Amino acid sequence: MFDLLTIFLALVVLVGFVGFMRTFFLEKSAEQKTFSAGIVPKKLPNGIYQGSSSGYNGSWQGKKFDETNSTGINVFKNGENLDEKFPFKTFVAKGVRDNQQVIKIDYNIPPNPWYLRLILDEIVEVSEDRYLGKLQVRFLPGQYFTFAFFYLKKK
Repeated sequence: MFDLLTIFLALVVLVGFVGFMRTFFLEKSAEQKTFSAGIVPKKLPNGIYQGSSSGYNGSWQGKKFDETNSTGINVFKNGENLDEKFPFKTFVAKGVRDNQQVIKIDYNIPPNPWYLRLILDEIVEVSEDRYLGKLQVRFLPGQYFTFAFFYLKKK
């Protein structure tokens, strides 16, 4: 009979394998090539940016940045209304999986639920007021998996 520790370890191995494979394929994609050519602009994002991601049709509409306070929040459609939830802090640093400077969007702050605090988005500017981002998930200390790319465009 399996005990809880065995089930937990099997789950960790399974999630690790799926995360590794997803990251492996995404890092060989056209988006990764575009991401690697992106830059951190002198003027960081400020205001509302419309979001999109290939194959995603959910309620997420984009992000709202506050450059002055190095913060932001996600924007979601709720019927005819827009809701703001899941705040984040922003800063510039080296990418967790890429050898380049990126703008980090860190959800590891107290207002967010524990599972969202595992997410670290990284974005680079790919053309004026247009950003390509990577959704990264913390797996183990110092270990991140890439789960998706997304675009942000100034509204």
